[in-house]
Amino acid sequence: MMTAKRERDCNFVTDLTLGLVDTLRAVGSVQDVSVVVRGGVERAAVVAWEQRYNVVLPSALRAFYTATDGFKLTWNYATAGKVLPLGNMELHPLGRVNRLGSGRGSGDPLAPSITDLSLAGEEEPRDQPEPLRPGVSRATSPAPPTFHSSKMFEVDSCQGYGRVVVAYPGRGEAFSEGSFWFIDPSLRPHLLATDTHTYWRLMMAHLGMPQWQALVAGLGLTPWARQWYEVVAGHLLEGSRSARLSQSQELVNKLDWSVFKNKKTHKTKAAKDTPKDANKDTAKDANKEATKDTGKQKE
Repeated sequence: MMTAKRERDCNFVTDLTLGLVDTLRAVGSVQDVSVVVRGGVERAAVVAWEQRYNVVLPSALRAFYTATDGFKLTWNYATAGKVLPLGNMELHPLGRVNRLGSGRGSGDPLAPSITDLSLAGEEEPRDQPEPLRPGVSRATSPAPPTFHSSKMFEVDSCQGYGRVVVAYPGRGEAFSEGSFWFIDPSLRPHLLATDTHTYWRLMMAHLGMPQWQALVAGLGLTPWARQWYEVVAGHLLEGSRSARLSQSQELVNKLDWSVFKNKKTHKTKAAKDTPKDANKDTAKDANKEATKDTGKQKE
């Protein structure tokens, strides 16, 4: 019975992670791949959560929570004789999916109170437009949720550098119901995915690398995170690099290739060859004069 249950769990994890666990375990430097498997939530508990917040979970997210109460996948990377924690993918258990802004002002910038969120929503609009993630044009990108009207529910704390929320539009807002947004430390929302399936595939494709949500949102990476991407998953930077450069071409230094052309090459050679030729001619003239003098002496 235990063997059959373990086999079912392994098959469930393989299907849930789209085969990513087996792929990670096949990489030599990846170690300690761990997946937390929990029992599903009763439908009554899901309905009670929806009634509490007066929202309806997206069908895919509801199916997820009835299959497993949350998700957590971690893996480490071995390099230079050390094993370092690197990969982290998480969706909170349903009991921890709380509405953003329900805190009482603890002073923690990652747990803002309703007052903090209200002040953030009253900030004046900035001159610089919001960065866009690759593949999303500004014309098709919906207006972000606001803390005054929208309902946002945290599903991932992003290891302390932001948070991922499932958002529901309020009055006058037009973004997709149940869409996923990344809230940066300055409390600005950035679109990640319009549905659960897209967000899940993004999370799997980015291997749970540090700050992958910020990378998808078009915000870039901190230097230490970029170094890890270059070492472990450099291909993930290819799609985002061109998008970031296209947004700030004026900041890119341009080389003047003419400085690498050696225009004095032929002149230098001529200058070097001239003394040699002159010496040869001088030697020939000297020999001729010596021969003439010798002939005169014999006569």
